[in-house]
Amino acid sequence: MIYRTLLAFGTLFLLALSATSSAIELNFDIEKSPNDKREYASFTLENKLDVLIISDKEADKGAASLDIKVGSSHDPIEFPGLAHFLEHMLFLGTHKYPEPDAYQKFISEHGGGHNAYTSLEHTNYFFDVSAEYLEPALDRFSQQFTAPLFNADYVQREVNAVHSEYSSKIQDDGRRYLESFKAILNPDHPYKKFAVGNLETLVDQPDITLREALLEFYDMQYTANRMKLTVLGKEDLETLSSWVEEKFSSIANKNLPEHKTTTPFFSGGFLPAKIQVKSIKDTRSISLSFPVPTSRPYINTQPLGYIANLIGHEGKGSLLSSLKKKQLVDTLSAGPQFDTDNQGMFIISMSLTETGLKQQDEVINAVFAYINLLKQNDLNEMYFTEQKQLSEIAFKFQEKVPALSYVRSLSSALHEFSAQDILSAPYKLNKFDKELISDYLHLLTPDNLLVSVKAKDLETDQETQWFKAPYSVKSLSVSLVNQLKKAEASKDLALPEPNNFIPSNTELSKAENNPIPVLLSAPKGMELWHATDTEFGTPKSTFFVSIRSPHAVDTVEHLVMTQLLVSMLTDNLVEFSYPAYLAGLSYDLYKHLRGVTLKIAGYNDKQDVLLETILKKIKHSELRDERFENIKERLKRSLENEKERKPFQQAITAIQDDILSPSWNSEEKLVALEKISIEQLREFKNLFFSTVDTAVLSNGNVEQDKTEKMAKLVEKHILEPAKIQSVERASVLNLEGEEDWAKALDIDHPDSSMVFYMQGETKSYSERALYSLMSQAIGNDYYAQLRTEKQLGYIVFATPYPLLEVPGIAFIVQSPSASTDQLFNETRTFLDAQVDRINSLSEEEFARYKKAVISRLEEKETNIGQRSNRYWSEIDKKVAKFDSKEQMINAIEAITIANFRSFYTERVKKKGSNLIMVSKHQTSQDDAITQFQKLLNKKESAWLSLSNFDK
Repeated sequence: MIYRTLLAFGTLFLLALSATSSAIELNFDIEKSPNDKREYASFTLENKLDVLIISDKEADKGAASLDIKVGSSHDPIEFPGLAHFLEHMLFLGTHKYPEPDAYQKFISEHGGGHNAYTSLEHTNYFFDVSAEYLEPALDRFSQQFTAPLFNADYVQREVNAVHSEYSSKIQDDGRRYLESFKAILNPDHPYKKFAVGNLETLVDQPDITLREALLEFYDMQYTANRMKLTVLGKEDLETLSSWVEEKFSSIANKNLPEHKTTTPFFSGGFLPAKIQVKSIKDTRSISLSFPVPTSRPYINTQPLGYIANLIGHEGKGSLLSSLKKKQLVDTLSAGPQFDTDNQGMFIISMSLTETGLKQQDEVINAVFAYINLLKQNDLNEMYFTEQKQLSEIAFKFQEKVPALSYVRSLSSALHEFSAQDILSAPYKLNKFDKELISDYLHLLTPDNLLVSVKAKDLETDQETQWFKAPYSVKSLSVSLVNQLKKAEASKDLALPEPNNFIPSNTELSKAENNPIPVLLSAPKGMELWHATDTEFGTPKSTFFVSIRSPHAVDTVEHLVMTQLLVSMLTDNLVEFSYPAYLAGLSYDLYKHLRGVTLKIAGYNDKQDVLLETILKKIKHSELRDERFENIKERLKRSLENEKERKPFQQAITAIQDDILSPSWNSEEKLVALEKISIEQLREFKNLFFSTVDTAVLSNGNVEQDKTEKMAKLVEKHILEPAKIQSVERASVLNLEGEEDWAKALDIDHPDSSMVFYMQGETKSYSERALYSLMSQAIGNDYYAQLRTEKQLGYIVFATPYPLLEVPGIAFIVQSPSASTDQLFNETRTFLDAQVDRINSLSEEEFARYKKAVISRLEEKETNIGQRSNRYWSEIDKKVAKFDSKEQMINAIEAITIANFRSFYTERVKKKGSNLIMVSKHQTSQDDAITQFQKLLNKKESAWLSLSNFDK
């Protein structure tokens, strides 16, 4: 029901303008990490807006986020999706800046980004921008909350955009399950509402138009006392506070109460129950959900965290290990979700094997056997102490995160924590409360259980309203409930052992830092790089080793076997590596175009122990028959599910598959996978490691002697038994010819999509710079023209699209209403029309575009992981001076406006270096392919004649 507000929107706007500012008192008493050099202050404006400001003198980006505790659960019944629609409309012009793209354009032209999201209980708006432009960006940002236009001309256009967003997600299994879950909630629970909105829900009603409802919702829900603001800049706290006071004091405060959800999730007598939801992708999962009282008041005790740590453990004797040995599940996680300040859910989620899907009751029984084991054993304080110790270390050596992510998370957290504790509260475990943990543990009972099963082939008898998800719901049988109450733990279940990976040495190295990695002497077949780097003040380092084999991807069969090998080796390492992961020391083993890479990252204290065990297992661990069948089947489903991704995502992947070499598409991989046996994989493992070369990088809180010792382990386990052979990098096909290339994909999705890829001519830095500048100069206008003005779809963007070092740009659209012909023609028309605009650019505009690109390149790394990743990328590209960013900046600075005008005009007119990838519904009669030179069966002679890109 809609309630009419007493204040008209225009009156409210005038009142807001007349608000007067007053002196504010800054609170500097905010507990922060000893490793945090930023300054903080909090205050409350006269309109009761709570604010946290952060001064970071080293910041290259300014950022802000405003979070209001109003979300989709507060939508009026007559207008489902209204909160989300409001989030969209708020961006489209204000009284001071009336152009619909004024805010977006300013942010983009000054090196930043912006977005917003609407959740069940919150809406969060955020941006970042080059640090020197924070003040004018804040002015534009604040106007959205003090004087938005909600222009009537854009109402229907933005409804179309919301509908496009809905349409793009209509086959998303996550959305489909969530709607099924909402369908069984208590009829009075606010979470039941349809959150997205579409053309059916966002329409005029007999007694009120959509725009009137929008203004009314804004007037009755958006109030300063429900908002929290976080601002980060390089200015001092006094300056930042004065900006905030000047720009945000005019937000009206209506003294509205905070929304409270007191309705229980489920109606009395509904549980225990089971819901089955049919998925589109071939996935299989089961979750056990238990409604529990909110745990938010117990942040310093974290009773649910204690329980989740034990149930979700993956080490020896864990529930996961037991279920994997029985070939029932592949993964398991546990933890609290959906906390409403009154009630939450404790959820145990598992991905099922084919056997597990058939034997669901056995899986559920095993979970309760472990829960009963916890109830029967004394709750050991050791597990709490370990979590406390790791939290203390994490807080002491807290790393920076990018400014945008930081302000976004803090503005939301201000609703939950006081400003004084907001930085430290999540890390403080002050009290082991055995009784409280036991109370929560004893709520995990069969009588308080919702079982949710998601799979492709399930029997269902109902369908959800908006996402058309087939589902069924029924009560759990009395016999199963009684069986679960008596579930007994098998002998292979045990509580975790003490964690030996908790770091004991967190001292920082006293060695001189290396400005860039240095190449050390190394055995034949190894390229060894080292850098001591303690700039970020954390006892962390990253160790990479790339094991490159000429057999890794030389055929499609070998590529698939490399992936299988990585998956099986990772599976073998779970029990051993999980305690290290809990202790802040993780590893990743992944396939690439020359072989596999092992990456170890985190606290450096025990990295060598983890490395040696992983290397031993990589070379010598047994590939077990029973795990092979599960992992092969899992890879098969993953490849088959690629055809269920969003159309634009499939189009992007198709471009990569077609012009990267070596590369094969998912269908080709599936054919190869079908023939592979465990015996073949064992033989391939020996073949893979028989001929290799390696590259190693050790960077961070590590000294050269330790790097050399760890490199010795690589030599011993990988190089010594092998023949050494250099492995060349992958290549990119050069899109030669006199006409555009094109390909159509048949995709079972109601939306059409197009990716227009323009390939560069050389790998030079000057060419890369021109394509980056092109994206900056026209990207915002492309979005405004095709999305806002033409209303072609929700997913519209232009982006630099380099493949390896070959520059390029891609124009990407997905539409629920337009044909692929129309998507291409609108893009082509746009590009042609931009020629005149580019030729009339002023020097000032051009300089602004260059500065925006440069500012993104100049963004400082915030932690050792980011820097290590950059170094590793440079090593792969053979940039021994580690100066790609500097060379790109120099190339951009060297571009003149005349150079750019000439480049743009010639590039837009040029054909033969363009690839248009379109996707259409299998039943569509539209055929954009007829416009272009025939492509793209990779076996056709025209395609086979293309050369590798070596310029």
